[in-house]
Amino acid sequence: MKKKLSVFIVPDSGNIKQFSFSKSLLISLAAAAFLYSGASLMFSVDFFSRKIEARHYKSMAEENQFLSAKLASIDMSIGRLNDEVKGLVEKEKAIRTIFELPEIDPQERELGIGGPDGISSTDGSAPIKDAAFQSEAEIDRLVALSSFEKEQFSYIYERLLEKKSDLDHTPSIWPTQGYLVRGYGVKSDPFTGEQKLHSGLDISNRSGTPVVATADGVVALTRYQSGLGNTVVVDHGNGLQTVYGHLSKFKTKEGQRVRRGELIGLIGSTGYSTGPHLHYEVVKFGGTINPVQYIFTAGPNF
Repeated sequence: MKKKLSVFIVPDSGNIKQFSFSKSLLISLAAAAFLYSGASLMFSVDFFSRKIEARHYKSMAEENQFLSAKLASIDMSIGRLNDEVKGLVEKEKAIRTIFELPEIDPQERELGIGGPDGISSTDGSAPIKDAAFQSEAEIDRLVALSSFEKEQFSYIYERLLEKKSDLDHTPSIWPTQGYLVRGYGVKSDPFTGEQKLHSGLDISNRSGTPVVATADGVVALTRYQSGLGNTVVVDHGNGLQTVYGHLSKFKTKEGQRVRRGELIGLIGSTGYSTGPHLHYEVVKFGGTINPVQYIFTAGPNF
């Protein structure tokens, strides 16, 4: 005989009701309830997992969109910076050409800045990461190139300072105003008529006309010499000297540093002279050269 489970319901009216269930039925109902609960739980977990995953993907999509916009802005800035760096390179090349400075080997400009290796990703962010790595590599390249250009401009600045010093110490103006009465070269001696080398320029003007240094330098001599009379010699360095003869007065002294255009004497007629004038020479490494080839300013009348 199968055992049954009986349930009695006793209401206030006193009519008792009895319900009987077999054990197998109860087990079946319990199993069904368990399966239902398990299925409901699994469905709920799957449902909420999908919701969370969808929210996560949405967040990632929004973040990727934001990063894409930022990268696009960065790429534009990199493009402008790249153009500016290219402009600096072209200016540097132009300056080197103008001032005859040595050119940079093109291979030296290729600094060997390598980009990152390719990356792989299982999510949708790989293109963003690729773009970010490429932007980073380009920034590194531009920073390195900018540093290189900074060094080159420092080099150019130093060389131009040297050239400026050389130019400042090169006799390039007329030493006085007046009339050029004798030039450089083989001329007839005014006293003997003999043909011989005239080693400078004779510029005629009234006694007392100012005579100036034609370049920066140090006064090496201020004294009377036979032939040239009262003479000033200025040493400009680099083997260059200038000579100013027949002066009536000295306006400088030996050892004094003078600048181009600074007063050093007055025109006179001392020494071997037929009248008031300045005898002006340019001496390079001990030999005289034609001063006119150094002069770039308008000066005495011919």
